[in-house]
Amino acid sequence: MKDSKRVWVWVGVAVVVIAVAAWLFWKPSAPHQAASGPTPVFAPQGQLTPNFPKALILDSNAAISGSYSINYSSSTDQYTAEYDSSSTVTALYNKYQSYLPQNGWTVNGSLTTHPTFDAIAASQGNNQLQIVISTESEGSQVIITYVVK
Repeated sequence: MKDSKRVWVWVGVAVVVIAVAAWLFWKPSAPHQAASGPTPVFAPQGQLTPNFPKALILDSNAAISGSYSINYSSSTDQYTAEYDSSSTVTALYNKYQSYLPQNGWTVNGSLTTHPTFDAIAASQGNNQLQIVISTESEGSQVIITYVVK
């Protein structure tokens, strides 16, 4: 009988020690905070955000699937548009490679993996342009990001 009392005393002591240790070392986690930063402003479905250069949409039959702008600072804005085209990746890539230099853009780099994915980076003064063209089931998807500095 004495041994069982001892066991219960030790169990009680262990519970108290664990409770005190938990109370001393446990800190509730801080509530999750969303990352801060610029917030995109989305254009209505099927429309381009204001100030996006419409001339950069080279397919006259393009279906605009999304567009937004982000203001990073008083001197830097980003305008992005995404559209679907029935043209192939290669055809659109060639159109942009021709259009950009003819309209004052300097092509700084390109990545080609015809026929599934192509990308072009260009600049005009301080302004930057990135164009990504990828294969879609019925043609191509184009994402254009235009950064004005």
